[in-house]
Amino acid sequence: MNDKPSPNEQSAALSQSASLDLVLNTFDSRLKHLEQPEETSRFAWLQKKASFFALMIGILLSTISLFDIFWTKPRETLFRETEEFNKAVNAVANLRQNMIQLQYQSNNPQMVMAVNSMVTPQVLANIQYATTLLPRIGDQAGIPQLIVLISESLNIYDWKSADIFVERAIKVKYAVPSLQSEARRYKARLMFSTGKIQEGRKAFEDSLNVLRNEAGFGINGARAYIISDWAISEFAMGDCGVGLERIRQFMQYTLDPQIPPPSRAALISTLKSQIDQLQLRDKRCPVPTELQSLQ
Repeated sequence: MNDKPSPNEQSAALSQSASLDLVLNTFDSRLKHLEQPEETSRFAWLQKKASFFALMIGILLSTISLFDIFWTKPRETLFRETEEFNKAVNAVANLRQNMIQLQYQSNNPQMVMAVNSMVTPQVLANIQYATTLLPRIGDQAGIPQLIVLISESLNIYDWKSADIFVERAIKVKYAVPSLQSEARRYKARLMFSTGKIQEGRKAFEDSLNVLRNEAGFGINGARAYIISDWAISEFAMGDCGVGLERIRQFMQYTLDPQIPPPSRAALISTLKSQIDQLQLRDKRCPVPTELQSLQ
């Protein structure tokens, strides 16, 4: 009797053995998975979440840094430089105010001249400092501050700085008409001071035209003030004929009943005094008889 298994029986046995090994391996793998602590998978999940949050925090910090670089710091710089500009303007205004008080209170011309010689360099230094800040502060410079700087630049014959401030004042947008008119009046004064007569006349006309449609009570007082400045500029340049025409125009405005009597008297007195001062200098363009009789 032959006990040796047949080939078919051997193949079946091997197949059963392989199937049993596969089942055992699968079971073993599942058992190992069950025995593995859940913390490992949770840790992996937390690690992924932590990486995501770290990325978001990095993006947020980068955004904050960019905001600080491109917005916060420039704004802080703008505020600081605007404050410095206003300090320079206030310094110029205070120095001039102190000089005016000294001139009215002192009877010593030599002392007034000595103080003025000390004050002028300080005024000039503040004007130059304000000039360097002007391009950086943009529209933060208002017409009132610029007019202070223009006036003092004219007083110390700093035509270059005066021209810079005048052009900036004229370009200020959304200012009230009275301030726009003042900016052009100072441009006219600068033009006359530098011998540009036609440009000065055009600037005076522009100053009046800004107020053309204004109908406020007593607005002709402001127009009369512009005309008086125009007349003095013409007289200073020796054009007595045009100056006389402006004085007649000035008289028409001052006769407006809406102008309060004290304001009218101040306008007339100031114009007479300025013409008298010009007479002391060059004996040209005497006070017109029409103005002499005007009260």
